[in-house]
Amino acid sequence: MKRELNVFLCAVTFLTRLPVSRFVQHDPEHLSKSSLYFPLVGFLVGATGAFAFWLASLKCSPTIAVLLSIATTILLTGAFHEDGLADSADGFGGGYSKERVLEIMKDSRIGTFGAVALWLFLSAKLLTLSEIAAQSPREAMLAMMSAHLLGRYSSLPLIFALNYARAQETSSKPFAEKISAARLALASLYVALLCVLLLERRAIVAIGATLFVAWMSGKFFERRIGGITGDALGAANQLSELAVYGALYALERPEP
Repeated sequence: MKRELNVFLCAVTFLTRLPVSRFVQHDPEHLSKSSLYFPLVGFLVGATGAFAFWLASLKCSPTIAVLLSIATTILLTGAFHEDGLADSADGFGGGYSKERVLEIMKDSRIGTFGAVALWLFLSAKLLTLSEIAAQSPREAMLAMMSAHLLGRYSSLPLIFALNYARAQETSSKPFAEKISAARLALASLYVALLCVLLLERRAIVAIGATLFVAWMSGKFFERRIGGITGDALGAANQLSELAVYGALYALERPEP
């Protein structure tokens, strides 16, 4: 039990800026196994964003409340996945060979493709969630929790199915080690249960959208760079999160 708690805290330390590192016993094996808890950390991030939305909606319009919610989750994670999205957009947009794509993705500076991708994705999240919130603030909160949960889950099948694209050691390589089939199945089970609790029958659509994005992303990553990187996983996370918002908006949209 103590070991699994430490593995969970490794995931919290890696994915967020919550000050829990003092309680973590750093172990490379625990670090590599912590991907099991990525979705659970995502759920906690989404729940924090949902709480921020609820608090802001007491005094603000739905759009401003959604904006403050997004800002809260970005502060909580240190824009971790957004950074991966921007780096991936720069790399895939500006590089033609595998080596050049990976070289660009390592550059900490943001380029045109990255800036445009961030603007488009953040705008799409804001607009889609605002539309959901205008119809039902409760549904917007449920969408936030489920999308962050499923967004982090999208990394797991990619880690399971694909190889790591870089030959050299990096800070994200421990998470590119293969997740076992048993731990993937366990994560899939608790993610499905949480989604059903949050979304009921709509969970099927949200999970389906996530798996489709993960599958398409995996095919693209394998074709372009021969596998995954930490940035690629971050991009898939953002794509999956937005896909869940879009799917839920399509289900909630009233008939004209």
